[in-house]
Amino acid sequence: MARARAPTGQPVNHVQHVQHADHVQHADHAEHVNHAEPMSSPGFVANLGRMTDYTVTVTGATGKTGGHVAALASARGWRVRAAGRRPAAHGEFTRLDWDDETTWGAAFAGSDAAYIVIPFNHPGAPRRAPRLIEAAAGAGVRRVVLLSSADVEHAPADDPTRVAEETCARLPVASAAVRPTWFLDNFTVGSLAGMTAAGDLRLPAGDGRIPFVDVRDVAAVAVAALAEDGPTGALPVTGPAAVDHGAVAAALGAALGRPVRYTSVSVDEFVALMAERGFSTEYGRFLGDALADVAHGRLRVPVADTVERLVGRRPYTAAEFADHAARHGVMAAR
Repeated sequence: MARARAPTGQPVNHVQHVQHADHVQHADHAEHVNHAEPMSSPGFVANLGRMTDYTVTVTGATGKTGGHVAALASARGWRVRAAGRRPAAHGEFTRLDWDDETTWGAAFAGSDAAYIVIPFNHPGAPRRAPRLIEAAAGAGVRRVVLLSSADVEHAPADDPTRVAEETCARLPVASAAVRPTWFLDNFTVGSLAGMTAAGDLRLPAGDGRIPFVDVRDVAAVAVAALAEDGPTGALPVTGPAAVDHGAVAAALGAALGRPVRYTSVSVDEFVALMAERGFSTEYGRFLGDALADVAHGRLRVPVADTVERLVGRRPYTAAEFADHAARHGVMAAR
């Protein structure tokens, strides 16, 4: 799969771009509000209420995936250290500043496992990621779970996410790379939230299909991998089926109780629409080209069974995602 590049050098991945634009002005690393709630699976339920000494450091705990990871890890009875520059809703606040390497060791010291999210919208952070991972291992962390991307294997050799995966692989730690496809959440709290609020998704995606994923599923897989006996290696995470943007619009409209239309437009028109919403021309072109790859079949993501295998249930559908977002007040306002 071809991997397009964002203005700041990050990969195209609804997981990572818009927040994740957490990615430039994208959606997961800009990770903001998260309304995490417990997932149900045999392993998860068995651990409810059982406090243990198992300790995990969660970076990006105020963000999209990290917030859910912190909540789910806490619900398992683990001690959660929410590492960042400000407190999170779940876990003990532990200072970690990507610009201050003196904070790194202490953020991981005493932890058994770590969930690491590279903040691609933070200048210099992608380049520093290998050193931060090394710091985690040096502090005694035995297990590292990295938020990666679905198409990392097709990335250039110097791609930050690919380099981070390779760093994990060569260190004396058990490691897993969570590789999600495009986030459904980008339609509610990411770059496309404004279009959803206006009820008019105008995107150059044609009839292309993507197995969009709910960040709750990404987090559930990450927590399974953080467990002492969790899986290692590459963990692709997708929704239950590939759907087009028309189906996503219909699901959003049903949850909102008002129409949300999808219209396929040219890349140039999309770039102009994004500029009207305050996004740079460069970023609009980056995202528009990625969507055009979907439209023309150049970007294909196979459906994975990872959620079902590791979490014990099927992934959330677009309709279930939209219903949850509407119920919990994370749907974009008009």
